[in-house]
Amino acid sequence: MSYSVTILNTDWRFEVSEGETVLQAALRQEIPVPWGCGGGVCGVCMGQIVSGEMVYPDGEPLALFEEDADAGKGLFCVGLPASDLVLDVPEMGADWEPWEEE
Repeated sequence: MSYSVTILNTDWRFEVSEGETVLQAALRQEIPVPWGCGGGVCGVCMGQIVSGEMVYPDGEPLALFEEDADAGKGLFCVGLPASDLVLDVPEMGADWEPWEEE
């Protein structure tokens, strides 16, 4: 089973395959989401879960503090969708230009 992810205020929509994190799916499809460590420690990939549910099969990640989780935020590097998701990633707003590797 796969789930659809929409990033609010952008044209980005992508599919996440079963067992794949939101970050893995985004990078596989060349969607330049912000990220750092890839392991739930730094918090760079944190964003708001506007609708849907994300789960953490290895337990709550270190960088997802209780107040963030209570506010509906999630870490995309270690989160697996449990439904279709709409995410708000402020760094990817209307005026956002991704950093390009040279």
